[in-house]
Amino acid sequence: MFFILVWGLGFMRQFSFSLFATAMCAWATVSHAEQMLDVHGQYLFGDWQGKRTELAQKGIKFEANALTDTNYLADGGHNAGASPNTASQFWLGTQFDLEKLAGWEGVTIRFVATARQGQSTSIRDLQDPSAPQLANVQATYGRGNQDSRLSELSIEKRFKEQGLSVKVGRLGLGSDFDVMACDFVSNAFCAAQMGKWQGNIWMNTPVSQWGGRIKYQLTPEVITQIGVYEFNPDNGNGKAEGQGWSLDTEHADGVTIPVEVIWTPKALFNGLAGSYRVGGIYNTADDPNNQYDVAYGKGVVGEDRTFAGWIAIEQQLTSTGAGRQGLHSFANFTWHDRITNKVDNSQQVGLKYIGVFEQHPTDILGLGVNRVHLNERFTAGKVQYDASAEYNIELNYSYNPTPWLMLRPNIQYVVNSGSSHVVDNALVLGLGSRIIF
Repeated sequence: MFFILVWGLGFMRQFSFSLFATAMCAWATVSHAEQMLDVHGQYLFGDWQGKRTELAQKGIKFEANALTDTNYLADGGHNAGASPNTASQFWLGTQFDLEKLAGWEGVTIRFVATARQGQSTSIRDLQDPSAPQLANVQATYGRGNQDSRLSELSIEKRFKEQGLSVKVGRLGLGSDFDVMACDFVSNAFCAAQMGKWQGNIWMNTPVSQWGGRIKYQLTPEVITQIGVYEFNPDNGNGKAEGQGWSLDTEHADGVTIPVEVIWTPKALFNGLAGSYRVGGIYNTADDPNNQYDVAYGKGVVGEDRTFAGWIAIEQQLTSTGAGRQGLHSFANFTWHDRITNKVDNSQQVGLKYIGVFEQHPTDILGLGVNRVHLNERFTAGKVQYDASAEYNIELNYSYNPTPWLMLRPNIQYVVNSGSSHVVDNALVLGLGSRIIF
């Protein structure tokens, strides 16, 4: 496995950018082709006159998309009525199936680069600086705005007969653990919740860190997995120029170890499928600037470990057509070490209806409610934290006029931003979008 990894990383470094350049040239040269802007096609730029399908059959897949979140603070907060803010993310990736390319059974190499830019309505208009909002009304904001990042560079080996999968490289924790779909605009309902409420330790995509995970299929419906990831505060530093592409471990401080059990019953409720995840993490960082008692503050009283746990649930409740059409429920619960983390628990519940209208079977109507509770050891003596918790509510509709374009008008309501009464409850109007190239 070690030799496969070394070869794979070298392969990626040597060829990934030239392949992307080739792909971009292909997009430019086929812009006039009939597949481009096809309202029934999967991609904005079409199938490159069949070349995209041909490459996929040979083992090379390309992916590119652009996300934008534009939000306007209509009422409340501290700067209601200001001009809207837009945050965006560009995603560029490729996957190499080495079973097809080189005859290496079950081996896949994956490369993803991302770039984020824009401004946050939560930061500029909604929150008070003395009590920052715990969530953010724009999920595409943060973790490296104004910079690009290497978000994944991994090699995975699947031992099909043994039900075993091993993946190593530069990875985001939320890509494998505490996984959650991102069908909302607020980050309170988007991606692994551990990365929101213990984000100093758990870093979701677009951040990557050195690590690996082993996944084992116990039964057709039960999977267990464990990972070991480098903890390095430099990985989350989006302000330093080029930091998102740094591969060094100079300031590494311990490791993060997640474990998880996943149950995916095929017919639990009304004969419909669901996903149930239970997991926990343990982190061994011991630098007092990275791991410290939140009652005293950064660098004062150091600690040598932290931990947390989660439950993540998705369950289809009704079926009204083919595939996933129907009503779906989701829920997420997290618990955190009260010594080292300012958030000690969070809860999230919601519903999604896929295919509200027969003529739009992939559209999604979504409603989510989230509660985030601050650790009383952290808030003690800080008069601004005078509310019981922060609540985030979002109602949205994901409209897909074509398979490659999604528009997501949304209404958000933030109660007790930052777990504080310093600013009024906030009404936020927004529009999210996704274009698949």
